[in-house]
Amino acid sequence: MRFIVELEYGADGVHGLVTREDADRAVPFHGWLELLRLLEEPHTPGNPWDEP
Repeated sequence: MRFIVELEYGADGVHGLVTREDADRAVPFHGWLELLRLLEEPHTPGNPWDEP
């Protein structure tokens, strides 16, 4: 999976846009944790690795 990540540093931290290679539009994020969440693989129903 490939991503295009556009980040900006500002007084309030990091923010920007993430676009997946198979997506039509970018998703905004605010902060490193939100960026990491967007970069995780999507949840697949029935996948035992996705269970808590």
